[in-house]
Amino acid sequence: MNTPDEIKLRLDLPGLPELAPLVEDFASRALGLAEFTGKRRDDLLAAFLCGVELVERTLSHQGDAIVPLEIGVTIDSHALEFRILEHGIPLGGDLNEGAGGDITDRIRPNTIFDRLWWVQKGHEGSELHLRVKRDHTSIEVLEDVRHRLDREEAENAHADTAPSDMTGEYRIRDYQQGDGLEVARRIYEAYGRSYPNSDLYVPDRIDLLNREGRLHSIICESPAGDVVGHYALERPNLGPIGEAGQAVIDHRHRGHGLMKPMRAAVEKAGAKIGLLGIWSQPTARHPISQRMNLKFGSTPTGLCLGTTPANASLRGGVAGESEDAGHNARHSCFLYWDPIIEEPLLRAFVPAELVPVLAPLYQARQREVNFETNQDAPVGGHSAISTRFDPARGVAWVTLDQITSGAFDGIWAAIKAMETSASAATVFVDLPIDDPGCSHLTVQLLSEGLRLAGVGPRFRKVDDERRAEDVLRLQFNPGPVDFAGLVVEGDLGRALADTVIGQGDS
Repeated sequence: MNTPDEIKLRLDLPGLPELAPLVEDFASRALGLAEFTGKRRDDLLAAFLCGVELVERTLSHQGDAIVPLEIGVTIDSHALEFRILEHGIPLGGDLNEGAGGDITDRIRPNTIFDRLWWVQKGHEGSELHLRVKRDHTSIEVLEDVRHRLDREEAENAHADTAPSDMTGEYRIRDYQQGDGLEVARRIYEAYGRSYPNSDLYVPDRIDLLNREGRLHSIICESPAGDVVGHYALERPNLGPIGEAGQAVIDHRHRGHGLMKPMRAAVEKAGAKIGLLGIWSQPTARHPISQRMNLKFGSTPTGLCLGTTPANASLRGGVAGESEDAGHNARHSCFLYWDPIIEEPLLRAFVPAELVPVLAPLYQARQREVNFETNQDAPVGGHSAISTRFDPARGVAWVTLDQITSGAFDGIWAAIKAMETSASAATVFVDLPIDDPGCSHLTVQLLSEGLRLAGVGPRFRKVDDERRAEDVLRLQFNPGPVDFAGLVVEGDLGRALADTVIGQGDS
């Protein structure tokens, strides 16, 4: 993976005085990440807080009682730079003549920062910058800093793995008509308006999907009877497999290990329906959801790059490259699989170079596979190619039912159409892995810039509606992908990520 050359953090404040402790905690943490310690760290913190106070006091004197502030910090290998952006009356000015222009001289201790200056940002407001050189100039330290940041943010916000003394007081139950409003509220509280599945914001839609069986929601009730958690089994096409996801816990009720019993209820529901297995898409932005899937007995089968728009974020979650560096980089997810019934022997036709990464994935899910690596060209015939595009996510899927001599041209045309006409940022190509032409076609597509994603577990329907088979999933990524913020849990996941990302570097 690429080592990030800088870290950017931001804290948006409504201008309320009671939030001062949050500002101090934010600045203190930033200084710690930049490895400032002892008296030097204390002096830098005091000077920064002094600057914030002076900005707020000056705004108040100018008639702006409550003004939103944006506190930012940039850490690179050479320096740490704070910025204080105020959205009220313009401050600063040349030669300290404007209101607040003398703030740079009044900050105490005044000499602790190497440089202090104002930047006028037009409609955005006035911005005070405070920059100090770092003692440690090694670029390698940034990778460790970033990983620590990702892990700490994610675990503090989302850790809900260990039971507490109160766990047994919560009730796990099936969805009831009318629960949709509280489910929508939990989604909003966690994601704001960024959750890609817009159905989860519409109570009536949640009710309908549960009535139709396309969604099987599990509800967690607090001891007081409030809906505080949601976990769902999703089957949009009522097929033989289901996707576990849409998991959320009210932040006031985290820390009681509630995800585990909700997931157990989801698996029980899948078995009752008669599903072949359950798949899930844990995010690659932090390790918690991956770790939970591993604890539930699921194993990784693929790494799908750029599945989620850059603006989709879990409140209190990890800021990836998109937020930190101002890029429109997209977030990724893993595919995980948990079979409910024993899987039959599979004959898989794949290039020899993919066997070392695919074989351990199949071994982990305990499915026996005979790999065939011959690259015989497919025979003539007609291939049915289907496409699907999700405009909310900017993701397209190209699916092939069988591989014939004209399959490559058809798939390539579909990929380019999705990229140019639909402006897809990510295109997934699902090939029937048990088709003798799969190895040959895969080599062709990889040579055109596609890369491996992994295996789509039982993603392909067959004639028997109660059966399904694996697909070999390849991916094409015209849009930018947040590689710097990608976090991987487990040896299998890391080996898969190394292969997938490495193909793009070759």
